[in-house]
Amino acid sequence: MNTDVKNLIDVFESVRSRRTRENRPNSFSFDLNKGFETFDPKEGDEKLTMLLEWIRQMSPKGGRLRKAIHDADFVCWRGLLTKVSATIYNKDEGWIIKAIRRKGVIFLMEEKTEKARQRELNQTDMEKRMSYWGHKFEQYVTRDDDTELPETSSPVTTKEEYGVVFRNDLLTDPRLHPDQKSVGILYSGEVDCLDKYGNMIELKTQKGELHGGFWKNSKSLKWWLQSSLVNVDNIIVGHRTHEGHVTSLSTLRAREMPQRGSWNFCACFDFASTVFTSILNYLKKDGDACIIEYRSELGLQKGILMRRVSEENCDFVPESFLEKYH
Repeated sequence: MNTDVKNLIDVFESVRSRRTRENRPNSFSFDLNKGFETFDPKEGDEKLTMLLEWIRQMSPKGGRLRKAIHDADFVCWRGLLTKVSATIYNKDEGWIIKAIRRKGVIFLMEEKTEKARQRELNQTDMEKRMSYWGHKFEQYVTRDDDTELPETSSPVTTKEEYGVVFRNDLLTDPRLHPDQKSVGILYSGEVDCLDKYGNMIELKTQKGELHGGFWKNSKSLKWWLQSSLVNVDNIIVGHRTHEGHVTSLSTLRAREMPQRGSWNFCACFDFASTVFTSILNYLKKDGDACIIEYRSELGLQKGILMRRVSEENCDFVPESFLEKYH
């Protein structure tokens, strides 16, 4: 994976874009618990709906699908790419991916594992609040284009997005596919906001400082992957207390993170290469579908399982979209 230059194809908004707040007070305490009772989260599985709609809008006359997606081999969300790439340093977190080949393109969609579903169902009040805190922080430090100050009294919602679409190349595993040196991946991810120069910014919260433990665990790797995959260099960090009060901010440069982290991003992309190359080999003709699962209890060497399934089990690419292309 090229970590220096990506091909930014487009920016799309589901509702609005936001910009960082420039006139921050010298001393402050952002209470991230405010408005928790009126939180308006996005519900249901996201599937590929927004990304497919973007493809349709970019090629309203249809035509050859691969041309419409800049000759990419795969289409997916950035989150899926991040999760697969981080696996070798996040061995205890399993994942499931559904894959189907249609019109010469392999579409990928993550499905929640049973463990993740149970964890979500059994969340404590504190865990729910901690999930909310990051969204509330975004509200404190961003503003709409036409306002001077953040609007922090309105209910926080995750139904509004500012998205970007990238196409990038991932080297194939030569042991599995010697005839093709790389695969193209079209992916999209949400970006939190823009600075006054139009540069994309990622917003994060962290308990306390970014001490040594932060750089030794997979959290720092995930931050780097999420940012670097969409060419974000500036990460604004809100340092919070255990109770959810942000009392200081700092800026982290994504480009400097690999030197500080105890992880090797090349190894991450090598692992992702093996997974994506295996899928490419497995789905050779139109309509082929499979489920790829990483079972953490089996370890990295034996934990990646693939099984062929019918098209009906991977019906997340609607015919109403496909009928426009050949």
